Amino acid sequence: MSTLLAQHAAAAGETALLSSWLNRLRLPLTAWSGRRRLLVGVLIGIAVFCAGANAWISADLAGVQAGRAALSEARNRLARAQRSLGELPELRRNVAAMPLGPAPEPWTPADDVRLISLLAARSGVTLLTLAPGAGHDAGSAGLDTMRSMHLTAQADFLHLMVFLRGLSDLPLLVVPEDVTVKRGTGVLLISANLHLFHALSPAPVRQELFIDEDLEADDEVVVFYDPFSVQPQADGDAAQAGLLRLVGLLRDRTRGLALLETADGAATVERGQRVGDDRVTGMDALSITLTNRVGSRTLALTEAS
Repeated sequence: MSTLLAQHAAAAGETALLSSWLNRLRLPLTAWSGRRRLLVGVLIGIAVFCAGANAWISADLAGVQAGRAALSEARNRLARAQRSLGELPELRRNVAAMPLGPAPEPWTPADDVRLISLLAARSGVTLLTLAPGAGHDAGSAGLDTMRSMHLTAQADFLHLMVFLRGLSDLPLLVVPEDVTVKRGTGVLLISANLHLFHALSPAPVRQELFIDEDLEADDEVVVFYDPFSVQPQADGDAAQAGLLRLVGLLRDRTRGLALLETADGAATVERGQRVGDDRVTGMDALSITLTNRVGSRTLALTEAS
């Protein structure tokens, strides 16, 4: 009986204590004591400080983690550098013991011939001759190293321009000089001297240098012009005037002699002789007159025209 009473009294005491604490918590702030307010403020300050410190460390605002990572990376690099430095004497001994390979072969005139021949074949140019020129200079050194080559070839005007443009794509600087173009039978006869500088490379070609802003702004189609092509006459007949060119005249009081460039080559004619379907009917100091079934026309000297 006494035990039951004791247990009942203990439960009642605990209930009273819990009820007392709950009543204290329900008190308004104005009823708190100074000690209670100080204790709660200290607890709130400690919680805020812990949360702020945790956020500071997580965000690494002071750069401590970054500094530690940089220090670790620097130590690793220093260790690798020290190992490489320690291995350097052995590497030097290994390199000194290795047999020397063959030295690179110098660029020869045969390589020049092969390079120009390959470019001509790719450009559609038929080479007739390709040989070292008079300016062959193999004794100089450095940037002055130069070889000269003379070539003769035949091609049409378009493939000639492709060949000349392709010189800038070669691995060495090639400068054409004394380029001569003559009209032959259906093709152009080309003669040129090429200066090859093996120590220099051509500068890259900028496309804007070859673009005309006026043509770019215009919508008209730009047609490739071949100055060596035979132009048709106004009446639609491909006349002999496009195939004949007066290049020389020799004349005295009694007779005259004209030198013509034809599709078949050079020809000399006098008054009364025939050139194709034309007959030479007149000749003066600067021109000749040709007559056929269509009519008459005059050919003047190239220098005079």
